[in-house]
Amino acid sequence: MVGAAVVAGMAATLLIQANTASAGDDVAVCFVPRGATVEQDRQVPAGKVDRLLRETRSYLGPCALYGDTVTIGGGRITAYTQATKRDVPVSIGMVIPLATLGTLPPEPPNDGSTCFDKNADGTVDPHTECAGGHSAPLRPHPRFLSTVDTRFTFLTINWNPSGHIPIGVYNVPHFDAHFYLVPDAERLAIDPGPCPQLVACDDYEVAKRPAAERYVAPGHVDVDAVEPRMGNHLINTSGPEFTGQPFTHTFIYGLNDARIMFYEPMITLAWLQGLVSGTTADGCVRPAQPAAWQRSGWYPLTYCMRYRENRNEITVSLENFVYRRAG
Repeated sequence: MVGAAVVAGMAATLLIQANTASAGDDVAVCFVPRGATVEQDRQVPAGKVDRLLRETRSYLGPCALYGDTVTIGGGRITAYTQATKRDVPVSIGMVIPLATLGTLPPEPPNDGSTCFDKNADGTVDPHTECAGGHSAPLRPHPRFLSTVDTRFTFLTINWNPSGHIPIGVYNVPHFDAHFYLVPDAERLAIDPGPCPQLVACDDYEVAKRPAAERYVAPGHVDVDAVEPRMGNHLINTSGPEFTGQPFTHTFIYGLNDARIMFYEPMITLAWLQGLVSGTTADGCVRPAQPAAWQRSGWYPLTYCMRYRENRNEITVSLENFVYRRAG
């Protein structure tokens, strides 16, 4: 959990209103009438919110804009965003229907799209010469991208049925949810090759260029985890999973050419299944924050994981946005 405790509720965004409002307050809700799919922005008295969420497919906060839907195995995952009428972001994330968790491919360990024949034997070993798991890009709705100044341009979801290195830490089934701050072309330009983690050597050198210290969150270090079609992963090696505790979820910052490239919640399948069964609780986590930002815009303080029982879906999102000026 990257040295942070689970934050109960929604933490200082519109989505916390249901938990903190008094009986006379109104709460922002996206209302979905019984038997319908149309979504409508409403202000609902706080005392009626719980029943509304139990009996309809309504959810907290402003109604979402839905972006791309991709398939992983036999299931689907959809990008979504929420923003206020003043174009302040509330959440950027992805919706994972409950049925998707039961259709994820256990094998092969990746989709074969990011491979390199490192030993030049004329074949590609999916276990040792491929990276990235099962990956798919997700673009948010164009209207959100054109009106909300978040700096986030697109998402990717990576399903890793066997996990990945380091062995003994992250080699369990999990999702990597990448939220990119750069154009997709920059990610795609990081080619497979013979350098560490199967990256083209020129691209590897570019990805390894360090950002100024003030732009890097405390505790996040370069552990040589550059990956093709992704970038360099800055890991918090003081997280619980590096001190003998089981890996459940963590947060990674991505780097390329001395710039912060992506934000990445990494979450085990077991943790998401626990949200559904109730053995783990919905909540948000605040990872370490940098001292300065390279570009002005709205940036999140938390990543969140929730199960919406009334909709049979899980959400993974960035939330609690604050405006940062380039420094």
